[in-house]
Amino acid sequence: MKAVQINGYSKNLKAHINDIPIPRIDKHQVLIKMYAAGVDPHLKLAINGKVRVFDQYKFPLTLGIDVSGVIEAVGQDVRDLITGDSVYALLPLNTMGAFAEYVVADASIVAKMPKNLSFEEAAAVPLSALTVVQALNVLKVKAGSKLFIPGGTGGFGQIAIPYAKSKKLFVAVSGDESSRHVASSIGADHFIDYQRQDYVKLLKDFDYVIDTRGASEFRKELSILKSGGKLLSLIAGPNARFAARQGGFSTIQKFIFSAIGMPFDIAAYLQHKTYDFLYVQPNGVQLKNITQWIDETGVKPIIDSTFPFSQVNEAIAKIAQGTAKGKILLTIPRR
Repeated sequence: MKAVQINGYSKNLKAHINDIPIPRIDKHQVLIKMYAAGVDPHLKLAINGKVRVFDQYKFPLTLGIDVSGVIEAVGQDVRDLITGDSVYALLPLNTMGAFAEYVVADASIVAKMPKNLSFEEAAAVPLSALTVVQALNVLKVKAGSKLFIPGGTGGFGQIAIPYAKSKKLFVAVSGDESSRHVASSIGADHFIDYQRQDYVKLLKDFDYVIDTRGASEFRKELSILKSGGKLLSLIAGPNARFAARQGGFSTIQKFIFSAIGMPFDIAAYLQHKTYDFLYVQPNGVQLKNITQWIDETGVKPIIDSTFPFSQVNEAIAKIAQGTAKGKILLTIPRR
């Protein structure tokens, strides 16, 4: 089969299409014939090695984590899925493998696709949806509270906004002016044009921030939180709280995470606020709940652009630009 692979970490964001064997399944796994895959910002970090503190990849590495396709074979102990099911999944970030004609996944992380989504739309959901579900769980959000997502108009925000609204949160986001209509149409209560407006001057007494920008925005984001508020970053850096909550890390990793997060923890503590970090994990149960939510609400992800398998490097270059107005997708040849 064809697979998009890299042979090692590199600042050069280029991959190669190689011929590799179709993987075999064990009794707990399913084999998925791929139809589409999401092209996510995590991809850039994986290629250039910036996630090595979490994941030590084995090379050659098949890229991609967002999966949609049809089950071709099931292991003997798999009960809830059968051959022919249309499914989607988030693959483990420490193994990846979605940019291929076939993918093997543990049945526990796979869910049936929402009925109203195409394969391309379904591939746009798992990473974004699981990230917002897990983020809101960590934050322990309460109905009526206020949430700010800086840069919340891309692929993540376009699932995060309607999902957060379904939890009865007030949601503010920032983006460029061209994103205002989209943000409003999917439920954002307050939109800030970051090119013309400073959210620090416009927002105050927020309960939560989900950071998608990183350390450069940390102090600004922290300043809009009320006393007792919580800032959860997807980028800035792990901390001891994250390591203790998520588990499975070595003693060395825990020490490193604690050291990385200490400046954020201290700054938040001095203002009577809390800093935390999230590195999203596959979860089939949560994804099944997302399927039900999408079926009930009719929510659809917004697609920025779709690239054929042969143009994977163009897709990677597009996601690296950071200007997408929705999800970037890779379509897999159907044979």
